[in-house]
Amino acid sequence: MERNRNRVTEKTLEEAFEARKKGRPPILWAVYPVRTIAVSVTGKECPLKCSHCGGHYLKHMVDIGRLEEALGEKMPRSILLSGGCDASGAVPLVSHLEKVSGMARRLDREGRGFRINVHPGVASPEAARAIAQMASVISFDFVLDDETIREAFHGEWTGRDYVGTLRNLRTGKAEVIPHILVGLYKGQIKGEYEAVDFLIREGMRRIIFIVFIPTENTAWESFPPPPPEEVAGLIAWTRTRVPELDISIGCMRPRGKYRELLDPLAVKAGVDRIVLPHPRALAAAEEMGLTVVRKEECCSFDWIET
Repeated sequence: MERNRNRVTEKTLEEAFEARKKGRPPILWAVYPVRTIAVSVTGKECPLKCSHCGGHYLKHMVDIGRLEEALGEKMPRSILLSGGCDASGAVPLVSHLEKVSGMARRLDREGRGFRINVHPGVASPEAARAIAQMASVISFDFVLDDETIREAFHGEWTGRDYVGTLRNLRTGKAEVIPHILVGLYKGQIKGEYEAVDFLIREGMRRIIFIVFIPTENTAWESFPPPPPEEVAGLIAWTRTRVPELDISIGCMRPRGKYRELLDPLAVKAGVDRIVLPHPRALAAAEEMGLTVVRKEECCSFDWIET
């Protein structure tokens, strides 16, 4: 499927923002997720050692064995339940769901309104259905390109497995929020347009974009992230395609100068929310007539109003 993958232009930004005005409220949600903690069911271990991650992002998560202690210390309103993937691409979290759900019910009775965001990876039909019944919301990384799957995850599964998992996850009460990692293939945009196109045809109402980060001590540490203008081009194309779609920029993206460039472009391209936005994005939002509203939980919860 051919797509226009040129860098975004002023004209495409104008078209995207006009589409946003027709389909979305005039609000930019600025997300500072201080009331959500990330919990790993595998500690700091990930057998896959993916080319873009290498288990690096597990180091800053709370070990599942310390969850109850962390809930008492940090008093969060929600958790992101994640971890390393096994050889099938799944995060082995089903065995922990009942315990975590029990904690959530207890905290609910205490009036804390506690919620669970589950990050499952490629799940079996049985696991997907169990997750869909117990989670509040599901953050599902969605990849269609088979070459990317092989080289990034070292996996033997394919895009069809992501499609099957997505459909099984949608059978329960939890809302499924697809995440698209832009530049997952060595920092290049490869298959992302096709993935978004598929999600739109499936009737998904919300998409979160995240961006490849060159990470030290990983196989792909030397590859640069995709140019901000190309990421903004994908966002603008998505917004123009579906004006009413809820679009976010998530927490995973390069910091510093990269965010200074990307975040204001993302506002002009029509995003609804940005996690830890650069100040220039907030200024751009105000200049374009948007009201900035602060949120303090993981952006996947923003569509579940409290």
